[in-house]
Amino acid sequence: MLKGMAAKQGRAAPMAPDERREALADVYVRLARRYGRRPTTSEIAHEAGVAEGTIYRAFGTKEDLEAEAVEAAFCPGPVRRRIAAIDPDLTPRERLVEFTRLMQQRFTDVFGLMAALGLTQPPDPDNGHDACYVAGHHRAGTAGSCTRRPVHQPLLDSIHKLIDDMRDELTVEPADVIHRIRLLTFSASHPGIADGRLLTPEEIVSTVLDGVRVRAEAADSDIPRKLVDAHLPGASSVVTDLIAHRTPQDVAEVHLHATNRKGS
Repeated sequence: MLKGMAAKQGRAAPMAPDERREALADVYVRLARRYGRRPTTSEIAHEAGVAEGTIYRAFGTKEDLEAEAVEAAFCPGPVRRRIAAIDPDLTPRERLVEFTRLMQQRFTDVFGLMAALGLTQPPDPDNGHDACYVAGHHRAGTAGSCTRRPVHQPLLDSIHKLIDDMRDELTVEPADVIHRIRLLTFSASHPGIADGRLLTPEEIVSTVLDGVRVRAEAADSDIPRKLVDAHLPGASSVVTDLIAHRTPQDVAEVHLHATNRKGS
C-alpha cells in the first residue's frame, strides 16, 4: 500500500538503507552522463523521487555520495559477469566480437563519466573488488576493502578461455591476442584518440586477427571470391590461377595480370 501511494505521489518507495544508497549512486552516475557534469543534490533528489534530506541521511555529504557512485561505476564485477556469460557455442571469432562489444561499451561509459567529473584516472586502481566479482555486481561499502591486486586480473582469467580452442591457428599466445584487442579497443573507442572515427567490434577483431594487408600467403588459402575482388578489383576470374601458383614470381605475375585487367 505504501509503495502504491509513493508511486502515485511521485515519491520513491521505502527501501532498506543499503538499497537506498545503491539507488542514489545509480542516479548520480546516470545524471552525470546525461548532463556531462556533476549533478546537484536537487537534481539527484528529483530524479530519485526523494527529498534532498534523504541524500544526506544516506551519505552524510554529497562528496560521500560521489565517492560511492564513482566506485560503483568503475567496479568491474558486472562486466566480468557479462563476459563470463558469452555463449560458448559461438565461433571463436564471434566470441571475440562479443567480448570486444562488451569492452567497448565499458570503455565508452568510463570515458564519458571521467569527462563529466573531470577525472584523470579511475578511483583506487589497485582495488581488486573481490567481493564484487563473487556477487556479480558492486557491493556498496567494499571500496578500498578488497584484496589488493591488479583490478583486471580476474577479468582476464575468464577471458583467455574464449579462444583457447583456436590456439593452433595463432602465431601468438591467446593471452597476447586478448591484450592486443584490449589495447585497440581502448584507443578505437576513445573519441579524442580516434578523431571521432570509432571502430566497430567487428573491425577491431578483424584488424587483430587478419590485419589490413593483402598477403602473398593468401595464395595458399581458400579465399572467398568476394574478398579477392575487394582487394584486387577485376581479379575474380584469376582466383584459380592465384591459388594454383606458389612461387613469389608466379604470384606477382597473377597480380600484374589482375591489375592489367582492371585498367583495360
